[in-house]
Amino acid sequence: MKILQVSHGLPPKECAGVELYTLHLSRALAHLNHEVSILCREGDPEREDFSSFEEEIDGLRVTRVVNNLTKISDVRALYENHFFDETFLEMLKREKPDVIHFQHFYGLSAQLIRIAKGEGYPVLFTLHDFYVLCHRIHLLKENNQLCSGPLYGLECLSCLDIRPGPQDMRTRFFLKAKDLLPNSVIRRAERFFIPSRYLNDGGNEVFHRYRYMYEIFEACDLLLTPSRFVRSLFLKYYPSMKSKMETLPLGIPPLRGQDEPRRPDEKMRFCYFGNILPIKGLHILIDAFKKLPHERVALTIYGGRNSWNGLYYDSLKQQSPGFSIDFRGPFERDNLPEALKDQDVVVLPSICHESFSFVIREAHSMGLPVIASNNGAIGEAVRDGVDGLLFEPGNSEALRRSMLKFLETPGLAWKMASNVPNVKSMAEHAAELSEIYCRVIGKQR
Repeated sequence: MKILQVSHGLPPKECAGVELYTLHLSRALAHLNHEVSILCREGDPEREDFSSFEEEIDGLRVTRVVNNLTKISDVRALYENHFFDETFLEMLKREKPDVIHFQHFYGLSAQLIRIAKGEGYPVLFTLHDFYVLCHRIHLLKENNQLCSGPLYGLECLSCLDIRPGPQDMRTRFFLKAKDLLPNSVIRRAERFFIPSRYLNDGGNEVFHRYRYMYEIFEACDLLLTPSRFVRSLFLKYYPSMKSKMETLPLGIPPLRGQDEPRRPDEKMRFCYFGNILPIKGLHILIDAFKKLPHERVALTIYGGRNSWNGLYYDSLKQQSPGFSIDFRGPFERDNLPEALKDQDVVVLPSICHESFSFVIREAHSMGLPVIASNNGAIGEAVRDGVDGLLFEPGNSEALRRSMLKFLETPGLAWKMASNVPNVKSMAEHAAELSEIYCRVIGKQR
């Protein structure tokens, strides 16, 4: 089978969850004797915007298109543009894939999905996060408060700093009652409940985006979600997509588990690994940790400082002197088992909705229990009191109590470690997807 994967990035420059997943999935599919090619966006200031180049990674044919985001004049151009139409069409003619799997289109364009469908190709789209619903991706307001969803565009007005113009009584009613009205009422209200004449030019963007994404979903043959939580959230706003939306938990690349039991230590060793970002809640973790008995605990944080998290990273370090908090910097994923061999419990204090969480699966694959905020899909990955503990998101006192439980209950970390579930491998996941690809291709014929 000839498979084309499309992503908004790819290692070595882009190494977040979806980008790593796309590369490892492509490798696993190739191992099953499929012919895999990849189209991805890349930022490269030394190359001309909207140019493209090709390379080979582990036998995979990769076409990288350059978008440094410096020529993006409005938010719509991040998801709807024609910058890469010609390159994509040329790639389709060259590769002639049997199926196209879109992983993400931030910085590319959802227009590519329309093109693929217009050319007659079977199309799948995995909803890894909430970008389709949220300009800010994570369903977080600027004050880091959780957003329940776009309300068909109305809730997006404040984040985009859009103010409605002159309003009639009906418009004022909707603006004041939007948090009380049921979704069904808002969805069926005329002109998305606020007539366009009451909005400035920018205000139409939020309504255009919602409708545009509906048309993109219509063009897909299958919509995959990594968790039940993600599926339910999208169906809240796009209920007509129920018949083409399926939940398929992701697989993770293999990680070598511990070869020998962790040696006893006088301290309980907590750790975090992953991106150092405010949405991951490390400030909450440090605040909770500092209130534990200092002589009995240690905290290790793995993750790098870079241009887009520098201020936050520095602020975390400034809170840490005088406590047993060790910033060990970035890590290579393949070296994660070695890096975590002296740890007891992984902590994931996210304040945003997690759509799946590779971190939890990686921790479990290495035999480590997890303390995590009960947000989004986390409850599908951690069994509270069995292989980890869940706490109220954003509540440092609740996190402190969860951490303290491991200090006050001898053997709890070992007991929970013995209960961690088997984790789906990337090879198993690739086999599942191969069957799904065949099914989607069969429906096209």
